[in-house]
Amino acid sequence: MDPSGVTRAARLTALAALCLVTVVLLLPAAISVSTGGPVPGFIGEFGRWLWPLVGAMVLVAVGLAIWERVRGHETSSRTAALARVETRVKALLAASLAAQTQIKLGVLQQPKLAVRVDGEEVSSPDLVAVYERLGHSMVLIGPIGSGRSTLLRELCLVLVERARNDPDAPIPVIVDLATWRAYGTRKPTEFTAWLLREMNRRYGISRSAGTIWLRRERVIVLIDGLDEVPRVDRAHCESELAPFASVVTSTGPIENLPSVHVEPLSRGQVLEYIASVSPRLDSLESALTPEIWEKLDSPLALNLLALTHLDKQVDTIGTDFVGSFVVERLSGQRGAGPTIRALKFLARLGRPDLGAPVHMPHRRAWLPLLPTRPLWLLFVRAVPAAYAGGVCAVAFMTGLRLGLWPALVFVVAASSLLVMVMANKLPHVFHPPGRAHGIVTAVMGFIAGAIAGLMVGLVGLWLGEIGTPWPYFVTCVFVVIASFFLALGFIPGDAPVPWALLIAAAPGVSMIWTGPYVVLAGMGVGFSAGVAGGIFAAAVGRVWRTVRPGQQQRMRLGRPWWVQPAVPVLGAVGLLGGMGTLGSWGTALGVALGLLVTPTAARDYVWPFDALSEVAAEGVTRPLSLGELSFRRKALLHLAQDRLLLTRVDGEYRFAHVALRDHLASCDPTALVRATRR
Repeated sequence: MDPSGVTRAARLTALAALCLVTVVLLLPAAISVSTGGPVPGFIGEFGRWLWPLVGAMVLVAVGLAIWERVRGHETSSRTAALARVETRVKALLAASLAAQTQIKLGVLQQPKLAVRVDGEEVSSPDLVAVYERLGHSMVLIGPIGSGRSTLLRELCLVLVERARNDPDAPIPVIVDLATWRAYGTRKPTEFTAWLLREMNRRYGISRSAGTIWLRRERVIVLIDGLDEVPRVDRAHCESELAPFASVVTSTGPIENLPSVHVEPLSRGQVLEYIASVSPRLDSLESALTPEIWEKLDSPLALNLLALTHLDKQVDTIGTDFVGSFVVERLSGQRGAGPTIRALKFLARLGRPDLGAPVHMPHRRAWLPLLPTRPLWLLFVRAVPAAYAGGVCAVAFMTGLRLGLWPALVFVVAASSLLVMVMANKLPHVFHPPGRAHGIVTAVMGFIAGAIAGLMVGLVGLWLGEIGTPWPYFVTCVFVVIASFFLALGFIPGDAPVPWALLIAAAPGVSMIWTGPYVVLAGMGVGFSAGVAGGIFAAAVGRVWRTVRPGQQQRMRLGRPWWVQPAVPVLGAVGLLGGMGTLGSWGTALGVALGLLVTPTAARDYVWPFDALSEVAAEGVTRPLSLGELSFRRKALLHLAQDRLLLTRVDGEYRFAHVALRDHLASCDPTALVRATRR
């Protein structure tokens, strides 16, 4: 019996029972009691707990539904696992460039590939027989485009059928090493954890079942994509996969694994293939020069050449098959520039799957790929403009509700904190390269900062009014204690307590004349603005640390010109909100005390500010990707799929071949656009 099936049946039964009890019994009874009806007899004195019970039942039902959504695909059933492996491998074969070429050309099959065991002269077209003879362990060697991945998938399908007919035969699974990266020293179990995660993600094999099957050697692991692992991590990766791998595809041999070489295509196979597509490739044979014949020895080269010159009169053929194919696929498209730039950006990401639409990874993976201009606009235009907009909006809200003096204190303190906090996060970042541009970016940043500042101001005013119903003495004690801890985080050095006590004494003395409530009202605004400003500064600093040193140096070229004066100048505009009344100096003191939290919120190691700054850093950087990937990402992915540059498997896009990805990653977009127009 499948344990996961029993668990899932119990989960679904519990979900159905909860929904039935809630909808049929509890919800009608709760509505009846709320509208003045009688309490049902079976509930008795627990009638007042009906709505909380309904809420609890709904939360449990939602939790079970989410569990079913997340874990419902898992299985420990051998039959179900084999079915999923077969489905995915067939989908990979159908989405390959070779299969797409067969559809476009109308041919029945690709040339039959042969393999040769290292040290032997006779090649064999039967990879399964070679696999059996070598004891179910080998490395499949061949250059990029030689058909290694296709042979591996075909072998997997044969092993699936064998496992279906023989209960003692292990289950084959194909995993792609492109999803694994080694960074520094790893524990021996980490590769196992990645392997179990891939088996669960790709084939729905539960981790508990996968662990048992690996331990009992009930799984055959077929490894693809070893060449995608960085060279500095290759040796470590090979040592990690050695205990699990049965067949590995690679461009070179691996220690302790028998080498099986994929044979290149013969001239007879190429001519037979061209003849099978007659008359659509009739002019191709006469254009094959000795130089072209030398390169035309792999299925990839043959497919690219056929797709590039299909139904065309061929006079000469270039030796760059990949480049010619990309140009032919993108020719005739209006506005090919954004598409080419987006494909280059996706290719440089180096991800095996791209999602639909593209799910951007962490900024460390793609921010260093951006040109200097969007980064310069972010740091030199958008960041100071957003800060100025936030200061202006908060100053306006403060002056409007609390008076001119609190707003003035806020502008002066916020401008000073900008120099103290932001300068430490972004040294010399406000140096533009000579000429002033990016006004639109600055205006948009100012508007975004103003909107955020209005929200921060509203939150601060709400915080300041929380203590209104508190007793006088309790409010006084709270203000003094809060001031002490805010000052404790603000003052640098090893002995901040005496200074913190001195600062905390200031509101204690002032409250004798002003009362605690006005001070607390100012502290609410200052605290809200200080937290927001500190998190914003920390987020921008995190983004700056992600930028490559070369990008930073290019942004520092040109004459120094500080943008910080825009903050107090535009903040002074916000003082117009306080022209009606001067306000209380006790409130102004509260604003200054609340702003003491800014350095604490800007630190990278204080929870929860560190987590919030990381979220804010991701939010700040996401718009930068729009220069490379527009909002029409899904349309772009569909277009690239139609042009055979991308394929789609299980809802994820990937490049049709690693050679296409590498070519697009290294191409010159401007030259490629010119080539597509010719």
